Amino acid sequence: MSWWCLITRVVTRKRDRSLTTGNNSDENESGAAFFVRILRYLETPQYLRKALFPKHYSLRFVGMLPPLDAPHHLRKHEWAPFREGVTLNEKVPNSGETLVDVGLSKNVAVNQVLEPGIRVTVAMGTNRNLDADPPRQVVSLLKPMEEAGMYWGYRVRYASNISSVFKDCPYKGGYDHLIGTSEHGLVINSSELSLPAFSHLLIAFGGLAGLEESIEEDSNLKGKNVREVFDSYLNTCPHQGSRTIRTEEAIFISLQYFQDPINRALHGVQH
Repeated sequence: MSWWCLITRVVTRKRDRSLTTGNNSDENESGAAFFVRILRYLETPQYLRKALFPKHYSLRFVGMLPPLDAPHHLRKHEWAPFREGVTLNEKVPNSGETLVDVGLSKNVAVNQVLEPGIRVTVAMGTNRNLDADPPRQVVSLLKPMEEAGMYWGYRVRYASNISSVFKDCPYKGGYDHLIGTSEHGLVINSSELSLPAFSHLLIAFGGLAGLEESIEEDSNLKGKNVREVFDSYLNTCPHQGSRTIRTEEAIFISLQYFQDPINRALHGVQH
């Protein structure tokens, strides 16, 4: 099961080619492209960043950002059942194996021939001998969560408009419950909020003008209002003392608000 947060911004209205072309000389990168690049950089373990992120104007101040220190951001001396790695040019002679840098003192061999420069999740097992046979396995990035209950980072997906967020959902069958957040939404205590059982939940946050503007300016949603688009439309920050709440502030408040209702839904507890 998964739940995702969507931050809709005016700057995402127009697709930015720099997201896919890797134009390192573009000092006028759009807000959306800049945001995506920074989020992806921060999620990447420190020992992989040099290999996966070429020098870029937008990254010149990333050293000032606080580290995430997520469970998959492992130190060199730490052992874990899984590690993130990057495939190398160097191949293991006379074998169907590839060497992977997983941030340890030695590279490890995996049981596939892969192109260099690809980020992979490697099942490390319990044998700490890095030269041991057989080679280690490349697994789905979902494995650490599914098998070991380890939070394994987030994924960033760019969408040119809000309807693309729903239409291009990476999960088969799409999102089965959509929640919009707004100061115009329904006010209900977190303890009284009942969510249906779900496999993939999406929570959407609007920009300064709210989700209403995002929907109004999406040609695929012409004539629809927010309550037709979302299954639930909630005010998670009632009685606010300031005229406006920044999106990044609303996210922190809302994630705390939804924590118990989501846990109840996942464990089948209903009011």
